[in-house]
Amino acid sequence: RSPERFDHRVLAQDFGFNHANALGEIGFKDGDLYVCRELYLFEKDTAEIIALAEKAGFDKRLPMHCDSAEPDRIKMWATAGWRARGVKKEPGCVKAQIDYLKQRTIYIHPSCPNTAKEAGAWKWKKDRVTGKYTDEPVEVFDDAMAMLRYSIEDVRNPHSAPTAFQIKM
Repeated sequence: RSPERFDHRVLAQDFGFNHANALGEIGFKDGDLYVCRELYLFEKDTAEIIALAEKAGFDKRLPMHCDSAEPDRIKMWATAGWRARGVKKEPGCVKAQIDYLKQRTIYIHPSCPNTAKEAGAWKWKKDRVTGKYTDEPVEVFDDAMAMLRYSIEDVRNPHSAPTAFQIKM
């Protein structure tokens, strides 16, 4: 978790209320990703989450990549002094983000059990006709995975070739 060991760090957030709101601090070193800490909360409003993030010691000076579908929530974070901004969503971006992540080793700190649990439960959709798995993720129990996808938006190369996820805990 030592900031000096990383090339750079970001915060990323997938907003939720009934499903999880996932906030993570991600470090980057030599192309690999390190999930350093998480806040994984249910049924909290944005003001409550901001207070909890401050209490937990998240660094508001870091850039925060957020789900752009929630501009009012992004504005609340920015008004509270965080460097929050929405991630641009273009056609094919989920696949491009996943392809980027597949080429990296992702280390998950033991203090991030929800991210580890989601990573272990990551599932792919199955084509009903052929019975083969597709490159599309099943969109359930994926809040920390969305947070992780948002974290790489300013560093990913959309033309990278897919490989398998490598996750270490």
